[in-house]
Amino acid sequence: MKPLVGVTINFSAQTESKRVQQSIEDKLEKSRTAFRAPPGKRIAIFIDDINMPMVEEYGAQPPIELLRLLVDRNGMYDRKEWEWKQVLDSTLVIAAAPPSGSRAVITPRFSTHFNVICMPQATQGILAKIFSSILDGFLKAYNYSEQVLGCSLPIIDSTIEIYQKISEELRATPAKFHYAFNLRDVSKVIQGILMSHPKSI
Repeated sequence: MKPLVGVTINFSAQTESKRVQQSIEDKLEKSRTAFRAPPGKRIAIFIDDINMPMVEEYGAQPPIELLRLLVDRNGMYDRKEWEWKQVLDSTLVIAAAPPSGSRAVITPRFSTHFNVICMPQATQGILAKIFSSILDGFLKAYNYSEQVLGCSLPIIDSTIEIYQKISEELRATPAKFHYAFNLRDVSKVIQGILMSHPKSI
């Protein structure tokens, strides 16, 4: 089996089909009739936030329609020469959050090409267990005092509470598409604490 080379493309409300096509073409080798992965390899194109592009007046999302063409016909038109080109040795993997705010519903004619896996939203208890295990393990390994160890759970609970409140109240919109909060934000807080030293606390 050929080794996979990963390509990541992040979608936003301003993503255009031309930029998506250019990003894909830049990672592939061009021949007269096809775009293909480097010799002996396969390309895995990962699209994050697939349902973020703005919906046009008649319901279309051009970046998604371009990808649908790629999946339907295994190719796309070269925009310079207006010729059809096959896209070989590639796999498309996509991720989407539930439709809300600026996130649209993905059309069935596009989603029908994929195996859909749904990951439920983690509850506050699950998040607390995950992050407290990380923080407690660190504090015990570096011999922090009992007083500091006792602060672990309140730190985790307050961080998660702030994260959930911000996620609910500051939703992404086409004008404020940078309001995209996820568990990376919580993990960055914990990572910051993990950079501490017992002498400074």
